Amino acid sequence: MFEKKQKFSWKKPALSFLGVMVLVCGIGIGVKVKDTQEARLAKQEMNSSKEVFKLNQDCEIWVQGQITSSGSYESPKMLGTIPKDLLDKSKAEITDYFEEKYPNKEIVSMNQYEIILCNSQNKEPAKANKYSIEEKDGFIYVYKYDKEGNKSELEKTEISVDSLPKSVQEELASGIVVDTENDAYTRLENFES
Repeated sequence: MFEKKQKFSWKKPALSFLGVMVLVCGIGIGVKVKDTQEARLAKQEMNSSKEVFKLNQDCEIWVQGQITSSGSYESPKMLGTIPKDLLDKSKAEITDYFEEKYPNKEIVSMNQYEIILCNSQNKEPAKANKYSIEEKDGFIYVYKYDKEGNKSELEKTEISVDSLPKSVQEELASGIVVDTENDAYTRLENFES
């Protein structure tokens, strides 16, 4: 009349459930570890890009000498020392500063004690159809930029850069860009007086 029920074996379903739980937990932990590692790497990258370059307070800024059109070598010229507000900046921030301050120059080398720039010989499309007053060989030159941004010498003046105030010398180091030839010669007249 009564049949004996067979005992249900919990072993197989329990082991299957346990296996699935271990697998899910393992995947969850793996994803969490991966996210943590990615976050750590991103934080390290951010910190390294903001790492202070540790410039010396007496760090000098030089413009590298070049071979002139006459074939002689012009000597390197010191522009001054590093501004104090750059002392606690990263290398990227220092580079950005020089790209903005001296758009027609490139950084050749940089260390804690000196930064060496050189004149950029590339086209400058931003200066297309403009005029520029710049220092070269210790004198002031006037340049004209064509519609593609190629620079050509318009005039070499007899105005010595050393005879000008320091603020004008710094302005000339990055080049004074004006819209017309008339504006360029008006500025030159101001230098002579």
